[in-house]
Amino acid sequence: MSCKVIVNRDSGNCSRLDINKLLKLLDAQDAEVVNVDSTTDWSAEDADTVVICGGDGTLHNAIEKYPNKQLVYAPCGTLNETSATGDALTSVGKVNGMLFSYVCATGSFTEIGYSAKTQSKKRLKSVAYLPLVLKFYKSHQIHAKLDIDERSFEDDYTLLMILKSHRCFGFNFNKAYKQHNGLYLLAIKSAGIDNLANRAKMFFPFFKVFFTGANPGINKNWMLLPFTHLTITLEQPQAFCVDGELRHMEGVLQVNEQPLTKPIPIVKANKRPCKYK
Repeated sequence: MSCKVIVNRDSGNCSRLDINKLLKLLDAQDAEVVNVDSTTDWSAEDADTVVICGGDGTLHNAIEKYPNKQLVYAPCGTLNETSATGDALTSVGKVNGMLFSYVCATGSFTEIGYSAKTQSKKRLKSVAYLPLVLKFYKSHQIHAKLDIDERSFEDDYTLLMILKSHRCFGFNFNKAYKQHNGLYLLAIKSAGIDNLANRAKMFFPFFKVFFTGANPGINKNWMLLPFTHLTITLEQPQAFCVDGELRHMEGVLQVNEQPLTKPIPIVKANKRPCKYK
């Protein structure tokens, strides 16, 4: 079987990747190694197995390109959120046919995921995101109807996050994921128009969810619910962060979990011990 290794040299921790160690772990010393950057439209049509060396966005692009090929993920991005979910990816989320490995979100702070500059991430690692926190600290008013399994909600939200992980933004906040490792909806209600007073109001639910952690439930200002099927009806088009990539979506979004016919092993081959567990 032929094997191609795609190495995204723009990924935040690419310098830590030990390519020889990786090839040895995979018993693929004869594999073709291709170096790409974030703008490269790479192809692996001629390969049976594709090894993805990069961050969550690089993996997302590979899943979009080759959902039916055998993929292997060697995380060397900045946060590597997908690799924190286990030793292999056995299912993904699907929204209107588009697959995502761990998150699809819109609203407050989600712009950070696709706005950090490549050079900043390579130089500063996760610290590169910190200056963007203040820039994107805004109250959003995303009017949406949410049909989640047998329940319906309609309101203005400042954050809508579909999550297949115990973590996002680097925070291990989803306390229930180890018991139920499927899809979750996190919805934080809007405080109103974006001004200083409402930015202050939104601090408390965000602090509660992301800093102290959350169990599934419905609260006054937010809810975190596992689901089998979710329908989001958006009043206006929105910019989404999908595994760190910018995607624009509008109208009715159908969301469910998609099992992978070929699970994606997660292989860590760093020059130094990997800090992402």
